[in-house]
Amino acid sequence: MDHFFEQVVDSLSDAFITVDQDERIVVWNKMAELIFGYTKEEIQNLGLETIIPESYRQRHRESYDLFVANIDRHASYTSDIKQFEAIRKGGEIFPIELTHSMVKFNNKKYFITAIIRDITLRKRYELMRNRLERITRHDLKNKLVIISLAAKRLAPAFRQDEKARVEKYIEIVQDESEGLIALLDSTRELLLLETGEYKRNDETLDLSTLIHSKIEQMKPFAAGKEVYLVFDNRMGGVSPLPADRLLLERALENLLKNAVEAEERLQTVRVILKEDDHGAPVLEIHNGGSSIPEDIQKDLFSPYVTHGKKGGVGLGLYATKLILETIHGWELTFRSSPQETVFRITFRLRNQQNTN
Repeated sequence: MDHFFEQVVDSLSDAFITVDQDERIVVWNKMAELIFGYTKEEIQNLGLETIIPESYRQRHRESYDLFVANIDRHASYTSDIKQFEAIRKGGEIFPIELTHSMVKFNNKKYFITAIIRDITLRKRYELMRNRLERITRHDLKNKLVIISLAAKRLAPAFRQDEKARVEKYIEIVQDESEGLIALLDSTRELLLLETGEYKRNDETLDLSTLIHSKIEQMKPFAAGKEVYLVFDNRMGGVSPLPADRLLLERALENLLKNAVEAEERLQTVRVILKEDDHGAPVLEIHNGGSSIPEDIQKDLFSPYVTHGKKGGVGLGLYATKLILETIHGWELTFRSSPQETVFRITFRLRNQQNTN
């Protein structure tokens, strides 16, 4: 029967974990090993709190102690299904769904079992659904309304042969349509970046050449805003960097475009490439204009936060942060004052920064 029980428990698609009255782990099935990465022997030596994130441990300890202190009130027990977070052997914190139950022989001998399900994929799909719902209800609807109104005004403008009005409304239709397409494209890419499903396509790039090329591509856009765009390369020579070219270009374009749009007319956005104290490449993008309000600085890299950008949907800087930090492991920071705003990319892995 013991062998039969073990086979049944190991066949479950959820983690099945049982502790006795002394908090010793007596059941740790195959799915628990798969989800958390520990063998039964490893987890028995380390203890159950190993899979509980630091932020939950005190609450877990208090709840467990309270339950045990009132054990005489329970002949048996089964909890509701609840959602928490757990931590894998590699340090990854992930969402779980769990339920507790108790089998009691007496107040001194009992077993508490947790059935745990990894709901990472479900949370990813919820994120996707929520974002698409938001786009459909808000961003997509607003842009379609603007496009519709502009198109309606085109007809009488044509009849009156007013060229200036026609050009104005055509520009609105074009801008909003392009914004809508960009929104849909960026949302799909963000989902891949957020869920870790984006596959990097690394190649060794010459960073200075890439930045110079991107600035040259952005100069017509800057000229249209009557803003100067200047590149100051203080590194000299070749600066090789392994990176995903398309993603890095996307991040640079976002930062450069934001800087140009924030700059005052006839002023200059300065782009400086240099080395830090450890010899790692550092890119700084300086612009004047108005400073970023303090009340949104702490959330500037969050989705749907935007400032001073007509038609902005607040996904550009969020995507840039994901590209530079989550995907490549570099560091993106900024500072903003009434004099200038500076975005800074340090092209060195964060774990290397911590050890230097």
